[in-house]
This record gives sequence, structure tokens and C-alpha cells, in this order.
Amino acid sequence: MGHSSAVARIGLVGAESCGKSTLAAALAAALPACIVSEELRSFVEETGRPPRQDEQPMLLITQAEAEERMAASCQGPWLVADPAPLMTAVYSVAYFGDDSLLEPALQHARAYRLLVWCAADIPWQADDGQRDGPARRAATDAIIDDLVHGPIAAMSIDVLKVTGTVEQRVAAVLGRLAWQPGPPRVPT
Repeated sequence: MGHSSAVARIGLVGAESCGKSTLAAALAAALPACIVSEELRSFVEETGRPPRQDEQPMLLITQAEAEERMAASCQGPWLVADPAPLMTAVYSVAYFGDDSLLEPALQHARAYRLLVWCAADIPWQADDGQRDGPARRAATDAIIDDLVHGPIAAMSIDVLKVTGTVEQRVAAVLGRLAWQPGPPRVPT
């Protein structure tokens, strides 16, 4: 899951119904940026069911490949991964107790200029076939918290937890990016 192109990348993480897609659209307008859409959403829409545990590795790879395709064709300076492939690994832990995808997903996340963690501080909204409820959202958010304060911190990946309205979240991201001059990060 290597990275190509000189586009600067922002990865979004967060539990279900925490505003990732809304933030991605707002960031795309503000920066400007290209958006990589969620392969998991497409999978559920196409199959009419959530993925099985044995399908999770394929979803991780598919999300990373979609990001690479978008990076290669993006005409702007920024790319927003909605979500980062790391979310597939998080969901594997949350739903199956399987942490085998964490290492490749964390390595992939090293190239993000910024990893944005969308807080679960907005009202949960149903999305037929896509979401499992506030309790699942809270459990997933706790897994992200453990990762942010554990391996993500140990890897020195820059994480910004955003809260509040869309406008407040965009302002927080733009504020953090203003302090990060230089070319996109590409791990060697």
C-alpha cells in the first residue's frame, strides 16, 4: 500500500455518523481538494449486506487503491480520504475482534499530512443498512481513541480531533494545515 504522486493527503477517521463525509465535502470546497469516497459504503450498497471478516482485507486494499487512483488523477494540491483505509482496520477490530489489518493501515496513514479524527459529538442519524446505532458508534470511537493515544502517537502521525459544527471543524483543519508548510509527506 505505497503512495504515489505529490498531492498532499488528509485522512479522515471517525465512527459512523460523525460527519466524515460532510467534512470531506466542506474541505474539498475550502482547499480545494479531491475526495476519495468510501468503498465500504459501495460494497454494502452493491451486496445488500455488511462485509464478512474474510472480506475486510480486500476492502482495505480496495480503499487504498481508490486513494492511489484519485491521487494520480487529482488536479488540485489536496486529496481527502473519506475515510482513510485505517477505518477498515478499525471496523475489523470493532466487529470481528481482528487486529490483523492495523499494521498495514497504520503504515498507510504515515503519508497523510494530517489525520483528522471526527468526534462523535453530533447527533447520530440512521442510514439504512449502513449504520448500527449510537452504542456501536461509541465503541468504535473508543477503538480510535486507543489507536490515537497508542500506536498512532508512537508513529508520530499528526492527528487533529475536530468537534463542533462543520464550520468549526473546517476552521480547525485549515488552522492546523497553516502550520505545516512544505511538500507532502511521503514515507521512505
